[in-house]
Amino acid sequence: MADDTAPAPPHPLASVRRSHGWSYQDLARVVADNARALGVPMAARREKVWRWEHWGVVPERDSQRALARALGVPLREVDARPWPGWLPAFDGIPDGLPWTRAGGLDALDALLDGGGRDPRSHPVLEGPEFRDAVADWSAATDDVRGSGPPPGDGGAGAGAVAGREGPAADEETVAWLERGVLGLRRLDDRLGGAAVRHRVEADLRIALDLLRRGPCRGGLDARLLRAAAGLAQLGGWSATDCGRHGAAQRHYLTGLRLAHGAQDRPQAANLWAGLSLQAVFAGRHDDALAAARAAESAAAGATARTRAMLATRRARAHAGLGEDSACRRSLEEAGRLLDTAPGDDDPSWIYWFDEAELCAQSGIALLDLGRAEESAPLLEKALAIQDPLYRRDRTLYTARAALARALTGDLDTARALTGDAVELARDCGSPRVAIAVEQARAALSPAR
Repeated sequence: MADDTAPAPPHPLASVRRSHGWSYQDLARVVADNARALGVPMAARREKVWRWEHWGVVPERDSQRALARALGVPLREVDARPWPGWLPAFDGIPDGLPWTRAGGLDALDALLDGGGRDPRSHPVLEGPEFRDAVADWSAATDDVRGSGPPPGDGGAGAGAVAGREGPAADEETVAWLERGVLGLRRLDDRLGGAAVRHRVEADLRIALDLLRRGPCRGGLDARLLRAAAGLAQLGGWSATDCGRHGAAQRHYLTGLRLAHGAQDRPQAANLWAGLSLQAVFAGRHDDALAAARAAESAAAGATARTRAMLATRRARAHAGLGEDSACRRSLEEAGRLLDTAPGDDDPSWIYWFDEAELCAQSGIALLDLGRAEESAPLLEKALAIQDPLYRRDRTLYTARAALARALTGDLDTARALTGDAVELARDCGSPRVAIAVEQARAALSPAR
């Protein structure tokens, strides 16, 4: 049996122990004490805690009740979320982190230390808590606009962590990470989020290790933070694509801190846009609209193409809320902005947003509004002009077009499109796409 000083495994109970400074024996004692307070005699055996963390043993009901009492978790949470889902280790980014370089690295450390492995699908933050996260970010960005760079982020030793040995990142290393982010985005286009998420995590670990060695010179530190923010955004997107909403939020919220450290407002806008679309997929449309507005607040000075993409995120949120006029106004705004987008100064990560994507997002928004007759031609236009290398999105839009045609009663076209979607989906590991294909097939089932 390993001793208490060994690195804790990526189990949520390990995060609970570390956050309270408990050894295995300490936690066993806490559980036993609280069990006795509940009228249940229990021995304080450290081996029991070890098995919970390392062997996948599920604690008996009395032990879970005792631990919940110690952690202040209501019993209804224990009943609603099977072990280990109710543990506070799933609360995401630790509370109280400053919006500094060091705070961003601590958030990334927490993400990689098990936070991205959330087995549950529900989000970390929603409703009022989500609005609090928006307000927290807004206050931090206002402070920066009013007083310059965040405290502790600009000096020679700012944000460094003592004890991490090794050379600081050089130009070649940072450039390799930057190229890697773009390459992984292209791979995600073809194969879906499930295919890239483990590589994203590996590259985030490399970035964190380099950043922990101390700020780099000559602008490399900001580039390294920006690359880490881009990886976190891609991690959020890949988790969203897989329906892992808790993990998606953690990646996006961590990425916001890294983008803040790099003073990269367009990337912050991209991260909020990801949070907005993730909220749409999760059915939290008020949160989606709040995130879309935060994205547009971050996007002051961003390129027209970037702002066009953000307008489609606002449109999707309005569509989910059933707000037809507001949705259409947002889509019209996106079209006007894209028409004026020269593309010369666009960030590398916006390469995918073009006329085909605008048509597709418009079609899906109208489908969400129940306007299948308007949706279908837009989705079919998107498919006609879309780059065939975007295989995952092509599969999704084909399935959505099939659903739209089925809803209009054009069953022959719907069957043909569904067949195309099924064929395309064979080479695309995206649970989100698989759901869309099944929805298209289900829409045809009464006619079979």
